[in-house]
Parts: sequence; C-alpha cells; structure tokens
Amino acid sequence: MAQKRSREDYLIVGLTGFGENLAFALEDLGHRVLGLDKDREVIQRLSDNLRDVISLDTTDYETMASLELEAFSTAVVALGDDLSEAVLVTLILKELGVRRVVCEAHSDRDRRVLLRVGADEVLTPAIESARTIAYHLTGRAARTQRLRFTNYLAIKWRPPGDFQGELGQLMARYSEDLEVILIAGREITLHPGPETVVQPGDEILILGPENSVARLSAEEASRGD
Repeated sequence: MAQKRSREDYLIVGLTGFGENLAFALEDLGHRVLGLDKDREVIQRLSDNLRDVISLDTTDYETMASLELEAFSTAVVALGDDLSEAVLVTLILKELGVRRVVCEAHSDRDRRVLLRVGADEVLTPAIESARTIAYHLTGRAARTQRLRFTNYLAIKWRPPGDFQGELGQLMARYSEDLEVILIAGREITLHPGPETVVQPGDEILILGPENSVARLSAEEASRGD
C-alpha cells in the first residue's frame, strides 16, 4: 500500500450501518481509516466524506493480500448481516497477519461462530443499543457504565462504600493492569496519583483489559452497595 500505516490506523470491512458510523467516529477522533466494501454505490456515497475507501471483493484472498493489510494492528469486520461473508473475511484477515480482528454480530449464536473461526473480539451493537434504549425508556441506568476500545473497557465504578484513603491503597486490592483515568467527587481529578485521597461516594473512571474490568464489575455487583 502506498501509505505507511501505523497502530493508530483502522481497517473497516463493510461500510453500511455500524461500519459506516464507526468509520466516521474514528476519523472524528483523529484516526486514519481504510474502508472496504464490495458495493460500488456505497463507496461512491462515502468517498466525499471518508478519506480512504475502496470498492472490492473482500472475500477474494488474492485481492485482499495485494493491499498489505498486515500493516493494520486492528481490523473491524462490520458484516453482521451476512455471517458467511464475515467468517470468510475474518479467516482471510487472520491469515494475512492482522493482529486483532473485531467482528460485528447480530446474535449470540453468530458471536460464538465468529469467535470459533478466529475473531479476537465480537461486538453486538444492535443488542447493546437496544439495552441502552430499554434503560432510557424505563428510567433506569445500568449499574456499571462501559465504553469499549478494541480489547479494553472503560467503566465508571464506585469503590466499596466504607473505603476512605489513598488511591494507591484502594487499587492495591485489584489487578495491576487497571488504570485510573479520573476521580469524580467534589472535584474532578484527571490522571490521579496513588497519593490522591478517595472519599466515600466518589466515582472512578477505570480503563483496563476486558477480563480485569469484568472481575472488578463482578466484585461491585456482589457488594450490593
């Protein structure tokens, strides 16, 4: 490929619905995106708004190999409405050396299939959006609010209600790969140090690998506070 790619670049296969919105969101955040779609009309429609889009058959191995896609550390397969095509594209991307392949799925069954064929992570945006809307309509809020960044999650978390002390003491109880982004109490503290005092009722924004964040969420749910 003519352009040298970096870890900040993303490959998106499928530019309708979720894929299109994701491409715009990533570009808004300052990332470069290469978008691929077999539908020429889709590419023509998006070419004025996305910098780098190509129309091609993404299930053709030789065509995909010619693009030197191994330069991308993350690829998103946004083909949730066509499981067979998503499977083929996932297999091709992994064989071509893309380190992390994230797939869109429309059902839990599709999610399991994509994980079996080599997807590193599978998102179900339609299901997740429906849950968010359900909470909004019923006036409820999810106990732990999450944002996903590839294989990392950011969550808003409350420490144990009886804790009062320094942040370093609090986080020593949990996995070392969790990073505290901010503490919100009477004031907002960005990138707090281990000596920052945590007060009862403070909320903390934490980023970390999915497994570590899941354990933290499970601990919070089990407290019931």
